[in-house]
Amino acid sequence: MLAGSFCPAESMELVYKELEKDYYVIAPTYNGCHENSKDFTSRQGEAAEICTYIKERKIATVKMIYGQSMGCEIGLELAYQLIENGIVVENGFFDGAPCASLPKPMRRVMLSVFRNCLNAFRGKTLDETMNIRLVKIMSNKNPEALKPMIEPILIIAPYLTDKSVKNQVECCYTFDFPQFASSVEKNFHFFYGGSEKAYRLSYKGTRKSYPNADYIIKKGYGHCTYMTKNTEDYIKLLYEIMMPCSKA
Repeated sequence: MLAGSFCPAESMELVYKELEKDYYVIAPTYNGCHENSKDFTSRQGEAAEICTYIKERKIATVKMIYGQSMGCEIGLELAYQLIENGIVVENGFFDGAPCASLPKPMRRVMLSVFRNCLNAFRGKTLDETMNIRLVKIMSNKNPEALKPMIEPILIIAPYLTDKSVKNQVECCYTFDFPQFASSVEKNFHFFYGGSEKAYRLSYKGTRKSYPNADYIIKKGYGHCTYMTKNTEDYIKLLYEIMMPCSKA
């Protein structure tokens, strides 16, 4: 399970605390997102470390690669690396995938946005972050829905260096769309809120690159907010994908 930008693994606790009742869950925190760590590396670098971890434990099959936001792009790269190493990836679920390759001037703009966002979080209480403009935009004017994701960010914000922020921008906006066999691609599920910017930015390009994948659009929802507002249904969907006759 792979989190979004600035997010430690705990930002996904709402989901993985349920899944780990039935599955062995690997939820890493990226480099740069915890104390005394090296800087965040790259999409390929972070995926390679996770791939090595899985190989060293002789795991032959991964039931699902789950990603949120930037974690979708790392997740797709991880799927590619695992398959290249002979490890079976049964399913992929990618929530709010911002898959795009932007020109350098636009990446500079996004770097400014990322820096401003992180600076706005630093020194704030959780309630104070609910009034940040970017949080309101991302959540489609429902910032409370992002609280479970933002609270862990406030804890690790002091550890995020400017180099880590730069590298995360490059990770997000230089996506190269690794290619998969159609038999693999058909088990990938891309999940978007119809009101999120990632949907407007990335949906057409992602669908063109992965035409055999499944696409789920939830109208009226912001970035990764369906998970927090409809947690039971969201987790049920993950179970249905992993095990079609799973529990309700």
